[in-house]
Amino acid sequence: DVESSTTSAEDNRGNDAVFGQLLSDFGAASLQLSGRWDDNEAFGEETTGTVALGYDLSPVYSARASYGTAFRAPTFNDLYYPGFGNPNLQPETSGTAEIGFRSNRESFFWDVALFRTDIDDLISAQPENIKRSRIEGIELSGGVAVSNFELTSAITFQDPEDRSTGNRLPRRSNRSMRIDADYTPANYHLGASFVAEGDRYNDLANTKKLAGFGKLDLRAGINITPLLSV
Repeated sequence: DVESSTTSAEDNRGNDAVFGQLLSDFGAASLQLSGRWDDNEAFGEETTGTVALGYDLSPVYSARASYGTAFRAPTFNDLYYPGFGNPNLQPETSGTAEIGFRSNRESFFWDVALFRTDIDDLISAQPENIKRSRIEGIELSGGVAVSNFELTSAITFQDPEDRSTGNRLPRRSNRSMRIDADYTPANYHLGASFVAEGDRYNDLANTKKLAGFGKLDLRAGINITPLLSV
């Protein structure tokens, strides 16, 4: 139910859903199955799910593969926000495939993941539906832990493409990076996270470019008692 100072074609919507998941281990292999059924009052029924398989190649190395589908209905803001909404929007659906390889040792790890997502009727920031989109790329991550210090990082290279025009999808960068550093002695914690993303376009025609950015977050905590921290 939506309360608003402006009028719109709808002020309520119902969505019923059922979700189930199965996690199983078979020796060196692990299996994950999940499924969801939605009945959306405005857009009808939709069934989505995921299957994922992992396998321990050795005590140190493991491999994984997965495929999942998704469904996202437009929000009331997408549809009806004054001067912005598009009441003709359709829900977006997608399928994502990923394969990955990981090395996990006592004090450090590294991970490589290849992914591809195909999207029908992607709801863009304008908002409008982009008929066919694809996002594919690679993510490299790693980390090391020494005594009370932990450092992890990840970098992603991707190609978010509007398949109808060949342009880059709006508001999506081609590359991003994250670094986390944490120091945790006996009773306190200090940490920092740095996130950087490359430039992006603010429109479907790729004529309005937004600069890249970096963001630094700092955090600190202390354990007052075994049951209380600040």
